[in-house]
Amino acid sequence: MEIREYARPKSMDEAMHLIHEEHGTAIGGSAWLRTNTKTVMLGVDLSDLGLEYIREFQDHIEIGAMTTYRELETSLLLASRFGKIFSTAVGHIVGIQLRSIITVGGTVAGRYGFSDLNTTLCALGARVVFYPNIEEDLASFIEKGYAGPFLIEKIILPSSARAAYQQMRISENDFPIINTAVAWMGTEWRVAAGSRPAAARLCRNAMKILADSANPSNEQIEAAAQESSKELQFGSDIRASATYRQKILPVLVRRALLEVRG
Repeated sequence: MEIREYARPKSMDEAMHLIHEEHGTAIGGSAWLRTNTKTVMLGVDLSDLGLEYIREFQDHIEIGAMTTYRELETSLLLASRFGKIFSTAVGHIVGIQLRSIITVGGTVAGRYGFSDLNTTLCALGARVVFYPNIEEDLASFIEKGYAGPFLIEKIILPSSARAAYQQMRISENDFPIINTAVAWMGTEWRVAAGSRPAAARLCRNAMKILADSANPSNEQIEAAAQESSKELQFGSDIRASATYRQKILPVLVRRALLEVRG
């Protein structure tokens, strides 16, 4: 990747101006962006905007767009509120060096099909905040995108949830063949599946089967697991066929649901 001009704004207003008016490209950790062969006419480095944080409020948790995977993996706050789902979802990715580079905002903005994190955030009912103060359901953004240039400021999570992440991959450091995350939010179940190989989607029919019980029956869990593979579309790539992904997903959903139910 070649960057012709480089800017390091000191405020969100300045960053948004460079991205929206000057057609700049936001640069977070650049873990994936740097693998692109295109030429970036104006690179906008977000390092000085104070977006690297995980903080708790009375009814929600905020994660800044420049927060790294390593910070998610080691956060005592996230572990106390959501169990081990974040460390499970991102802790296997390559090595600490790379996890100290990859940012939450870059992953969400890219809407990557292979993302472990986006599947997890969808299951947790996360919301994404675009500057200036435009809030949207994260699952909807991943599905539909955003009209025009944008700058992600933070991700908003509920204050807590019981959740689990499951995935299937060829080797420890490879991208997942298929992944899923499920969460009990206190009043409803959320089930998401990603790496189909397309981006994460909610399994809404499966969620309806689980209803509003914190302790669904084995029959409900099995029915929801099977439904998850029927309501989504799957594709083939060098890692797996669509048929294989469709057969594996119910197994992962079942495991995740049983883990959360206990």
